[in-house]
Amino acid sequence: MIENKKVLILYNNLFHYRIPIFNLLAEKCDLTVGFSLGSNTNEDCKFKIIQLPIIKINRFVLHKDNIYKLCENFDVVIAYGDIAWLSFSTLTLYKNKSFKIIYWSPGVSASYDKKFDTVKRWDRIRDFFYKKADALIFYTDYPIRKYLNRGFLEEKLFVAPNTVEVCKSLEVKGKTKDSILFIGTLYMQKGILTLLENYKAAFEVNPNILPLNIIGGGIEFEKVNNWIVENNLDKKILLRGSIFNIVEKYFYFEKAFACISPVQAGLSVLESMGCGVAFVTMNNSITGGERLNIKNGFNGVLLENTDQLKSVILDITKNSEKYAKMGKNGLEYYNNSHKPQDMANGLYSAIKFVSK
Repeated sequence: MIENKKVLILYNNLFHYRIPIFNLLAEKCDLTVGFSLGSNTNEDCKFKIIQLPIIKINRFVLHKDNIYKLCENFDVVIAYGDIAWLSFSTLTLYKNKSFKIIYWSPGVSASYDKKFDTVKRWDRIRDFFYKKADALIFYTDYPIRKYLNRGFLEEKLFVAPNTVEVCKSLEVKGKTKDSILFIGTLYMQKGILTLLENYKAAFEVNPNILPLNIIGGGIEFEKVNNWIVENNLDKKILLRGSIFNIVEKYFYFEKAFACISPVQAGLSVLESMGCGVAFVTMNNSITGGERLNIKNGFNGVLLENTDQLKSVILDITKNSEKYAKMGKNGLEYYNNSHKPQDMANGLYSAIKFVSK
C-alpha cells in the first residue's frame, strides 16, 4: 500500500510555504523531508525532518553526508531537480538502487536574475540525468511538450502546480477594497523603484489614486522609505514591513484591487489569486513559471512595457470593479486547480506511479 511507503523529499530549503503541502502529502505516506538551507522551523510539521549540511563550490553544491546511503532507507526519493546540487543529480548513476528516484523542478531554466527558459546550455546535461529517473515532476505543464519532443516518456511526466496556502478564515472576511498592494522582498530586481516612480507619475495626474501598501523587508527597505519621504508620498505609500502570518497578510490582500510586481512574478501570483486579487506584471517578468497562470485581462494584467504601469495604476482607481472581477476570476482559477491539495496530489500521483 502507498500509505506504508517511506518517502524522502530532498530539498534545498524547508520553506515555510511548502510545509502545508508537505503536511497534506504526509497524510498519504510516511514522509521525511531533508533540507540544507535555513534552520529548523517552529511550524507544525506532520512529517519528519533531517538537516543536511552542504559545501558550496561556486554554483555547485555537495553534501557532507552520504546522500545515497540515506536514500537506501526509503522506497521513493523526490529530489530537488537543480543539477548543480550534485549529490542529488548523480543519484540516478547508481546501479541496482533499492529506491525509486523522482526529480522535482520547473523543468527549464528559472532564476531571480534571468528570464524564464532563456538559458539553454544546461539542457543536455539535465536531460542526461533526468532520463535515468523513474519520473519527473514539474511546477507547470509548460515543459511537457519540450520533454516529449526530446524523447521523454509521457507517462513519466507529472505536474504538481506550484502554489501556496492562503487564509480562509471567516474572521477577516468582509473588508472593503480600497488599495493597491506590493508584496515581496525589497530589492531592485523586483522592480520596486519602477513601481514607485510610476505611482508618483500617476499621483501627479490624480492625487486621489488608491493608496499603495508595501509588504516586505530587505536590503532596500531604508532606501524605499527615504524615497517615499523625499517625494512627499508618505500618506499614500505605506510601508508595512515583513509580514509572514497568513491571516495578517490576508487583511491587506482582501483590501486590495490589485497586486503589482512589475518585473518579477513568483508565488505571489498564486497567493494573490487565492485571495481574490488581480496580479499585474510584465509579460516577460522573471518567474519560475507562476506568471503563466495569468490570463491577460481575465485574472490579471500582463504589461508590454513598464511605461504602461502609470496608466494601469490610474485605471485601477477609475475602473476598480474591472479589477475586482479579475480577482474573482483568479480566485475561481485557484480553487479549481491550484490549491495546496492540488500540488500535494501531483506529488502523490508521481509516487503512486513509481510504486507500481
